[in-house]
Amino acid sequence: MGDLHGLVFDDAVRRNPEIFSAVGRNQEIPGGGESLDQLSQRCVSYLNTVAEKHKGDRVIVVTHGASTEELCLHADPTSPVRGKLFNTSICIFRIGGCEWILEKAGDVGHLGKGGFMEDAFGRAGASA
Repeated sequence: MGDLHGLVFDDAVRRNPEIFSAVGRNQEIPGGGESLDQLSQRCVSYLNTVAEKHKGDRVIVVTHGASTEELCLHADPTSPVRGKLFNTSICIFRIGGCEWILEKAGDVGHLGKGGFMEDAFGRAGASA
């Protein structure tokens, strides 16, 4: 995240509003941050490596929201996930060779147990 590392989104916007207007898919974040294209390439490459190593297996990968969004968009460029994935949501990909299928995106059904979604952070469905 370059100069934005360690900041929550609202603080990052207040501190450097010009970064958000200047950064595009292929433009790096000032201070050593990746562009979205670089993030996507890194994440897709890694998941392809994991899929190749574990053919036929089910594998769990835990990652951050931006990485998850990029993986979902790689598997399904028409997916409406941008900015809509809750923390701890589950996405399921089926990867075979160069083919990626996004089977599920943003599932939070596991959070409904015990009233978590109703009580989380003071508002229904919010996780941050």
